[in-house]
Amino acid sequence: MNCLKLCLILCLIALVPITAPSVQQKPYPVVTEVKDGVKTVTNPDFPRDGRFIAKLTEEMSCGGEGSPEAALLNKPLRLDVDAQGNVYVMDYGDVNIKVYDGQGRFLRSIGRQGQGPGEFGGIAEFNLMTGGKIGILDSSQSRVIIMTTDGRYVSGFPLEGFFSTLAIDGRDRLFLAKRAAVKEPDKLSTDFQEIPYVTSIFRTDLAGKAMAHLVDLLGESMVMKASGGGGVVGMGGLYAIVWNINHEGKLYGGFNLDYTLGVYGEDGKKEFAFGREFTPVKNVRFKGMVGQKKTMPAFHNIIIDENGNLWIELFQAENAKGVLYDVFSPDGTYSKQVSIEQRIGAFKNGKIYSILRPQEGYPSIKRYGMELVPSGK
Repeated sequence: MNCLKLCLILCLIALVPITAPSVQQKPYPVVTEVKDGVKTVTNPDFPRDGRFIAKLTEEMSCGGEGSPEAALLNKPLRLDVDAQGNVYVMDYGDVNIKVYDGQGRFLRSIGRQGQGPGEFGGIAEFNLMTGGKIGILDSSQSRVIIMTTDGRYVSGFPLEGFFSTLAIDGRDRLFLAKRAAVKEPDKLSTDFQEIPYVTSIFRTDLAGKAMAHLVDLLGESMVMKASGGGGVVGMGGLYAIVWNINHEGKLYGGFNLDYTLGVYGEDGKKEFAFGREFTPVKNVRFKGMVGQKKTMPAFHNIIIDENGNLWIELFQAENAKGVLYDVFSPDGTYSKQVSIEQRIGAFKNGKIYSILRPQEGYPSIKRYGMELVPSGK
């Protein structure tokens, strides 16, 4: 072979692209099966996209030290944020809803304690609605109140029985939770006994005239006994039905002792269930008392972000720092786990809002920018 042919062969070899062998990423090992006629999605105990630490950048604060007297927060329990960034805070202690603008300036209070139009016996829950309205659950007077965001009374209707929770979807449909004993005991003894309870979810319109019974969620109980003079002593616990709805009105809910949530459609039928492999935290105070469980709850509450993802707050040991969230997509995939300094009260316009309760001084509301950084675990 002469030098000219050898050079041509070497040049052709050099032009052939060399491709590194592809590394196939293993599919996320979700197990899907049918249990009791319902599709059930079980994720592994690790998230698909990894674990993250939330880096928060404070952008706004309101209601705390240095605020005008009318703006000071007493006992804030819930908040919501409108499209303009105005913050609405349910102040259980002052029995009103306080409103702040996007810069943290106090604008007004909505409602006051009383029994007349636009007055509350005690606010249990509220949600912003479309068209500049607010839906409010006054549990102490068993009624729903509709007001405008500038504080004017619109309408209201009574409720039969004790309703504890209110949620409102993107079509201004009201979802209400009512708790009742599964079966009332014939007679209570002077010793504590566990009474099973059911949480029933209803959906209705703004007038309360189209009340639909969607679903009954089981698992809760009360520990009760008879007391002197014909009275009753009762106690709830950490183990509760936890639920929320997304913008379309799809309901996510379940008993928080186990890590499984049901997903319910328009007709109240369970469409599917999801959860993840989970090792329960032992109840270090377990003594075998009536109603007491050997393990602690799997989670506390459910926050739904603007993309429909579910942020499920995990139970942690008392000495744990910060808050830990499992994040699931709407279809039940365990996408990430996020460790964050503050409990999330609301998502809006890519920001998060939190209620801060210092040991001394007044509570405050803060808005944060949030960046998720891989934790490396």
